[in-house]
Amino acid sequence: MIKTLILALAILGSTAVAQTRPQPGSRPGARPGQAKERIESAKIGFITRELQLTPDEAKAFWPVYNGMEVELKRANRDPLSEGLKTVRGEGGIDNLSDTQARELLADLEKVAGEREAIRRKYQKEFLKMLSPQKVLKLHVAERKFKQEVMKRLSDARNGQGPGPRTGGRPGPPMEE
Repeated sequence: MIKTLILALAILGSTAVAQTRPQPGSRPGARPGQAKERIESAKIGFITRELQLTPDEAKAFWPVYNGMEVELKRANRDPLSEGLKTVRGEGGIDNLSDTQARELLADLEKVAGEREAIRRKYQKEFLKMLSPQKVLKLHVAERKFKQEVMKRLSDARNGQGPGPRTGGRPGPPMEE
């Protein structure tokens, strides 16, 4: 009887330990990727409001913008991180040869150039459907949105506020 009780307690204890704690800012029962979906939804609402897109403008704008996002994600690699992983075991940046350091710098410039070429290409596309003022507002809105997301994530990590919004509307317009 005592052996059975001890065995049952051991099983219950191991089950409790095996359960994972939810990540800060996540909701219980939320499926993986849901936070990303909420952020994307909030971004669409934020940019639409900031640019004051008409329904016709939005219909033309969002497919093009989404195409840009796809291309930018494809070009979104970090040669510095990739390069440092290979030399980390060898003592880091100080132990790179001049040739290795120059190659890494050239790769950084190449990736930055690819991303800039994508942005220039799409800026021309945006100017075909939006006024130059709205295209400028797009750049400002993207920056403001990114800053606000970073601030909310930082606040959530530091326990200073509600953290990321958990549903419904994407939130009030953000201050300039």
